[in-house]
Order: sequence, then structure tokens, then C-alpha cells
Amino acid sequence: MQIFLERHYRSLLLLIWIVGCLMLVITGQAAIAEWRMGDPDDQMRLLQVRDWLAGQSWWDITQYRMNLPDGGQMHWSRLVDVPIAATILLLQPIIGMTLAEHIAVVIVPLLTFGIILGLYAATARRLFGTVPALVAAFLFITIMPAVLQVRPMRIDHHGWQLAMFFLASLNLFDQRSPVRAAAIIGAALALWIEISVEGLPFAIVILGLLGLRWSLAKQDDGDNYGLPVAVASLALTTALCFGLTEGVSGVANYCDSLSQFHVAIFLVMAAILAVGTAVKMKMAGKMAIAVAAVTALVAALAGISLVLNLAPQCAGDAFSQLDPLVREYWFNHVPEGLPLWSVQLKFAIQQIAGLVGGAIGLGYLLLRSSALTVRNKVTLTLLFLGTAIVGSFVSRTAVYAMCLGTIMLSAMVVDIFIKVEKLNSVTLRMAIRIFAMLLAVPSLVGQNIMDRIEVSEDIANPADKAKNDAFTKAALSCQKLSAAQALDRLPKSGLMVGLDTAPAILQMTRHDVIATGHHRNEQAMADVIRTFTGSVGQAERIVRARKSDYVVICDGSFELAIYGQQFPQGFLARLRSGEVPAWLERQADIGPFEIFRVLPVVSETTQ
Repeated sequence: MQIFLERHYRSLLLLIWIVGCLMLVITGQAAIAEWRMGDPDDQMRLLQVRDWLAGQSWWDITQYRMNLPDGGQMHWSRLVDVPIAATILLLQPIIGMTLAEHIAVVIVPLLTFGIILGLYAATARRLFGTVPALVAAFLFITIMPAVLQVRPMRIDHHGWQLAMFFLASLNLFDQRSPVRAAAIIGAALALWIEISVEGLPFAIVILGLLGLRWSLAKQDDGDNYGLPVAVASLALTTALCFGLTEGVSGVANYCDSLSQFHVAIFLVMAAILAVGTAVKMKMAGKMAIAVAAVTALVAALAGISLVLNLAPQCAGDAFSQLDPLVREYWFNHVPEGLPLWSVQLKFAIQQIAGLVGGAIGLGYLLLRSSALTVRNKVTLTLLFLGTAIVGSFVSRTAVYAMCLGTIMLSAMVVDIFIKVEKLNSVTLRMAIRIFAMLLAVPSLVGQNIMDRIEVSEDIANPADKAKNDAFTKAALSCQKLSAAQALDRLPKSGLMVGLDTAPAILQMTRHDVIATGHHRNEQAMADVIRTFTGSVGQAERIVRARKSDYVVICDGSFELAIYGQQFPQGFLARLRSGEVPAWLERQADIGPFEIFRVLPVVSETTQ
């Protein structure tokens, strides 16, 4: 059996990927058919690709149909646009632009899934062998927060972040060629940071592991070159990425994307580590460790000093300067960006279950595994703990520790299945194996617990359930892109709409909007929030200042529901109660949308 699996490893992995793709397509067929993107970020990514293909500069990622007349600043890397655009360009001459776009947003996430699965399984195979690797690949589909990032219609950058994490992790466990592995790790981390600076804390964790090896390495040890080569590769690749995606236009230091100060820090740290390593190589024993410690301290202090001098606003919370209203009514209502302890338990239970399951798998392997070397046990432990800590502070990033946890649980299950074969009792063998299999799918167990909590809440509060069901039905109507597309019956106009509705309108119509939920446009976002939550007079001032032609609302908007609940005397609440001010004129509804035309200002002379 083992020989068969080794011989056919790639074919079996390909089969697992194909089966996974079929499952994702089948379960997502309604979203595919309805052109329902994963979320507003995916809609905005598609718009970014469209604008580029329509002639907008590679260097310019501004969305010019919002926050008029300047346009809305985006912070996403062009690199993620490339595979989407390439697929569209390849198919467009054959099947037309619309169908080419539709196919691209289906197959690009599935191809990303294939890359992730290959790197993920390769990491498991390097640590534990072929059988645990294939089990881990099969169980990947049960890690719900990971699967959500590779399903059809999900073209945002989170899938590529997973790919870069496993490219770095795979090479972290490569002892055959430490210099090559370190260079790949540095390049993977650089691409991750270019795709999203969310990768920075994970880069610190991984470089910290290389730093531990580097500080303890003997003179003839390849680990002497691991950290300096990785940081040099990181510095050079980030400089290349910055030049390719920002060019001469990248003069500002942003906290939310790769900027000049990041490149400067990496280059300075690489130079310090190169000098420190040269000195360290001439030392031995405690003196070498002391030189390593001093070098690491100097590099860290230099990095901190550069941040404080070049981009002091990025030294703490990147969102600390966010408009208080935007933070309160937008940022704090995006659970995936909040710490796990700030998210309702029933929504965080999958991540918690995944982290607990990973800890169980790690504990088992540390005590019972003979496949892991001491070096790999230390590395795996610190990598899991580091990613789990980072994931606790930003709930969506817990997925990296969950994926590592599933690799360890897969190895644990295989080991248990083999060892219990010696037991005489068939019942006991089956009971232990079933229990081990349940432990290996913590995300599904967490989902089951969450479902049970929701069912118990529904039974306890039937009135709330009926109200929630009605709102969910309305929300589905508002989220249908066909509903947004129907708004194109209106003449091309500027629309005052909620932040969560705006991306669909941009995707499916010719209209302009004030803002979407993307933080660089915080003043425009604040204007949208102030319009719906403030007085009728304030709403008129903002709507006219923003040159909006229509106010559009939808009963199924989660965002507008919050505004209505929190501000029962606000403009939105009054509109919904039938109090239409004199400066608006109610129009016929279009699908689930209520339409109000902004009337021209009546001058005193006209009166």
C-alpha cells in the first residue's frame, strides 16, 4: 500500500484537487449562476481588473466611479490582477468579454486552490511522509475558513496569501539546501507582503525561527546563512515588487500596503545582518551567540527607528487614525478583522475549535511521533504558536494556524490508526478511530456546534427567528446582482447608497457612488454614514455637496439595519417611516430598492 501511494502520489493529489473543485462548483452553483461574487472585495477586484483592461494605467488603481471627482483610492496589489486579466484576455476573443469574465472568476480561484493544495500537501509530506500528506490534502476541504478563500467567485487576495504561507513553510523545513530554501522563504514573504501587509507579522514569526537557528549555528552549519539570505531575498524582492507595482508614483508611505519605508527597513536590516554574519562566522561558542544577539538587536532597533522616522503613523494600530464614526459603524462591524475575543462566540467557534484541535495534534506528535526530528518539533511548535497568536488578534488570520493544525491532526490520525491495530477489541479499535477522525476535522465540529447554538436560539426565541428569516430573505434579494443590474434603468447618475450595496452597483451598472467599504476613502465613507444616521438637513447638505442624483435604500442591507436601529430619529429611519422630505421625490421601486430622486434647489427668485 505504501509503495502504491508513493508511486501514485501526484496522481492521487490531482484526483483530490479535482474532487475538491467539483464539490466547490456544485455547492457554489447558485452563486455562479447568479453572478454572486464572494463579497464586496471580490466585486471591487473585478472592477479593478476591468478598468485596467479598459486602458487604465497599470500604476493607477484608483476607482474613478466613486468619491467624485478625485476617485476612490484602493490599496490592492496589481499582481493579483494578473492571473484574472490573463484568463479574460485568453478567452475573450473566443467567447466574448462577459462570458470570459464569468469563467475567469470561477477558474482562477480553483487554480489557486490547486497551488495551495500542492504546497500544503508537500509541507505535510516533508514532515510526516506520503500517507499523512494525502490525508491532510483530503481534509483540507474541511477547513471552512480556508475553503471560503478558494471557492468560485472568490478572486480577492486571501487565497494567494495562503499559497505564500505554505511556500515559506515548505522551505522552512528543507534541510537539504538551507541557502536556496532561505532565498525562497524571503521571496515568498516579500510576495505575501506585496499582496497584503497582513503578511508582516507572519514574516516576523518565520524570520524569528530562522534567527533562532542562525544564532545557534556552528561555523560549518548551513543555518549560518539562513537568516541573512532570507532577509536579503526579502529586501530585494520587495524592492522589485515595489518598483513593478508602484514605480515613480509610489512616493507616499502607507501603512496598509508595501511602501518605501518597508523596502528601506528590509534593505538596512539585510546589510546589518550581512555584516553581523561575517563577524559571527569568525567566532565560536558563546562569542558567536553573543555576536548574533547583538546583531539581531541592532537590526531590530534600526528597523524600529526607521519606522518612527519615516512612517510614525504606522508604528501602532494602522486604523488608529480612522474617522471615529467609520471605525464605530464600519470597522467594528467587520468580524474578520477583529480579535477573536471581540467576536461573538458562535461566530468564532470554528477558529477556536481549529486552534484547539491543532494544539491537540501538536501535543500528540511531540510526545508520540518518531517521524519528527527535534529540530522540526521545535520549528513546528513555534510556527504553530506564532501563527495562533497572530490569528487571535485578527480572527481571519487564524486560518494559517488551522491549516497547520490539520496537517498535524492528519499525522496523528494515521499514527493512531496504525497503533490501534494491535488492540484485540474491534469495538475499542473502532471507537478510538472514530474519535480520532472527529478530532481531525475541528472546523466541521465547530460548524456543527455553531449550527446547534443557532437552532437552540431559534427555539427559545421564535419571534426573533421569524424576524431574522424575513430579514435574511430581504438580504438575499438585495444581494442579487440581477437586482443591482436593474438599477441601470435609471439614467447614468450619482447614487447615495450604503457602503455594502455600492460595489454591486459599480459592477453591474453605469452609475457612480459615493463610497464603498474601503478605508482609504474614510471621508467619503463618513459622509455616507452621516447621511443615513444624521438629521434630514444634514443629509440634504451632504447629498447635494456630493452631487448625488438619487438616494437608494434596500430593506435587506445589514449596514442600513444598523443605522436604523442605532439612530431611530435619523434620516434613514424617517425615510422608512414614510417621511419623505421636500427635497426628495419618491420614484417607483426597482426590485427590492426604494428610489428617491434629489430635486433641484428652488431659488428664492424662482419662488
